Amino acid sequence: MTSTLGRSTRHVPTDDDSLDPERFRILLGTAARVPAVTLAVVATIVVTTMVVANSDLTGIYAAIAGTWLALHQVTLTIDGTSLGVLPLLPTAVLVWQAARGCASAADALVESSGYALDRQDVSRITVAVLAGPLLVTAASLIVLQDAASVLPVTPPNAGAALAWVTGIYLLAALIGIGSRVWRPLVRYYAAPDWLVLAFRPALRVLLGMFALGGVVVVAGLLWSWNVVGELLARGDHWTGVLGLTVMSILYLPNVIIGAAAVLAGSTVHFGDIHLSLFEATGGDLPALPVLAAVPSGPAAAFWPVLLAVPATIGALLGRFAAQRTLQAKADGAPVGSADASWTVLAAAAGAGLVTALATWVAGGPLGVFGTVGANWWLAGILVFAWSGLLGIITAQLLVWREGRLAAAALRADTEVAEETSEDAADDTADAGADPELEAPEGETPALEAPVAEDADDADADDEEESSVEDTTAAEREVAEVDGDEAAAVEEDEAAEDDAESLEDDADADDVIDAEVVEVVDEDDAEDEDEPDEEVANKAEKGAD
Repeated sequence: MTSTLGRSTRHVPTDDDSLDPERFRILLGTAARVPAVTLAVVATIVVTTMVVANSDLTGIYAAIAGTWLALHQVTLTIDGTSLGVLPLLPTAVLVWQAARGCASAADALVESSGYALDRQDVSRITVAVLAGPLLVTAASLIVLQDAASVLPVTPPNAGAALAWVTGIYLLAALIGIGSRVWRPLVRYYAAPDWLVLAFRPALRVLLGMFALGGVVVVAGLLWSWNVVGELLARGDHWTGVLGLTVMSILYLPNVIIGAAAVLAGSTVHFGDIHLSLFEATGGDLPALPVLAAVPSGPAAAFWPVLLAVPATIGALLGRFAAQRTLQAKADGAPVGSADASWTVLAAAAGAGLVTALATWVAGGPLGVFGTVGANWWLAGILVFAWSGLLGIITAQLLVWREGRLAAAALRADTEVAEETSEDAADDTADAGADPELEAPEGETPALEAPVAEDADDADADDEEESSVEDTTAAEREVAEVDGDEAAAVEEDEAAEDDAESLEDDADADDVIDAEVVEVVDEDDAEDEDEPDEEVANKAEKGAD
């Protein structure tokens, strides 16, 4: 497992894995930073509260130890009352600080050593971030064990306390170190693209559900503003009002998670109160102003309409997965047709798992109220079902629609290309038959004039032109002879014309007749017999 962490070059690690002073300093800071800061803040708050309340400082160490355990979701028993529903906001801040510390330690180790982060460095950072909190937890358990003899407090289960602390800081190490090495891990294990792409949509599903749960809580507080005022008035003094306000803010994430579970279709139990989108039964609640958002019942007729919230989030998940898949296809990546569905399923599974875990952590035992919180496993299943089912349907519809549109666009482009090619061919044909370029009848255009390949072709053309001219002259002579013959027929009585001229006419007629016969033979081969007889008769008349 390697990571360049933004470095432009990689260095081969040395064989010496000893813990040098620089590494030791970095790991020591990681182990001590979060516990030291947390204990300082807790001690300040506890001492200030006791001083303001004019309380005896005898149990100050037990109070600090109990607060440390409460910040890590360890169930406390005070005066026979179990307090398992603990505020999540401080715990979330601790996880964030520890994750930042792990990420900073990873960057510092790479910067100091000059080579990429390896498994041994990851192990050392994880051990360091666990060592400090576990040490403080063990000390807190010892302090509470000693204080149990003089104070009404019962020491918690040591195994459960150490397990909670270990789980919280392992989660912090996973987030902090994972933010630095997840890319090399993906490449090393060749994780599929749809699994990598599922992280961001899963986070969006969670943020969407919790954000809309917060909107519902704020709307409930505004609707029950008079109840909020009455609960704050129970503080009797500004210190009491301030304390109730701070506690309401600390418990706000718990209430928001419960509201998100209700929006998904799950049920919240708070003593005798059962709350869902289909039923709401009232009951007693602790005097905490933020709990005024819980409706007293009965359920309104429009509440089931709120199921559109997880349905809409699921549809948006499918839309996001489809867009990423189509974009990958457009970029030429090897994306399958089912990758969008796999991305939706992975994101929905992650969102459902985190929802179930958060709902479980947000609840717990609360004295006479019994187990408080939403049905965590039902909330996880419903979030997975809503986001997965609606997401797959939406993703498949969008991918199918884009495929149809792409096919239609391809067909349109093909038709346009064919029409363009046909128009180009027509334009070329029209340009070849341009009337301005055509020569008059009987003439050859200059641009299309045939080139004589040899002298024989040129002579043949000259002979054809000469024959055409002779034929035209002969036709004119035939027309003249016809006119003369007609005149001779009309003037038969003029027999006393000059014999010599008649002989010349006869001679001429003979020559003309020969030429006429030759012309008729060339042009009208089909009517050879009839022209010959007519010419012979005319010749005899002319001789007479």
